[in-house]
Amino acid sequence: MHVTDQQIRTPIRSLHTEAVEVIAKWLMSGRYPVGAILPNETEIGEELGISRTVVREATRTLVAKGMLQVRRKTGTIVRPLSDWSLFDPEVLAWRFRYNRDTVFVDDMTQFRAAIETIAVEICASNPNFDCSVLYDCCDAMEAALNGEGDWFVADLAFHRHLLEGTGNQFILHMQPMLDNFFDAMLSPEVLLPENMRITLPYHRAIADAIAAGDPVRSRQAMLQLVQKGREDILNRIEAAAKDTPEK
Repeated sequence: MHVTDQQIRTPIRSLHTEAVEVIAKWLMSGRYPVGAILPNETEIGEELGISRTVVREATRTLVAKGMLQVRRKTGTIVRPLSDWSLFDPEVLAWRFRYNRDTVFVDDMTQFRAAIETIAVEICASNPNFDCSVLYDCCDAMEAALNGEGDWFVADLAFHRHLLEGTGNQFILHMQPMLDNFFDAMLSPEVLLPENMRITLPYHRAIADAIAAGDPVRSRQAMLQLVQKGREDILNRIEAAAKDTPEK
């Protein structure tokens, strides 16, 4: 039976994506720790129900992300975390999804604070920065609390506007990675309704400080919001640990 290119490409792409995700989960969860040698392509293929070709392509993807290294006569080895491309949106998402710990959350919080505090200071120092967008986002978040609209969309737009307001090409280049930060911190398991209600005044305080042209107050307000996000994530990690039965 003849199979067209289109018939081949779609399932292979889907299987490839799934295989990459599963193997990444193995690495993130510690099933195969740093320095470990992965099973060969045949063994992985049998476990996942996929061909060696798909396994090989998935491995290449993770090699490109710095997570694996293929050595002749040795096999596929898990590389140290310091070699992983943590700025890669997929790697960041996998780390948050499969291996959240306090060190990771603290590091992520510090990095986010460094970028966003700079962003608000730049925006507050720019008399042409459009604060009306921030207030519109705050109004949309408040409406979402009453069941009208999407909090995530409004919150993400708030932070994106701040980064875009810097006009800094390097900060803007980090947008995809920061989007993953926000995606993680604004997920339903972290962003509970009570957390939304508490953080809304934090957002308004940032908007007010920028509108007043006060970089110092803007920075302080952003630090408070970032710290609240950290607390929310750690609380959810602790709650998840309590809900997980001991082995």
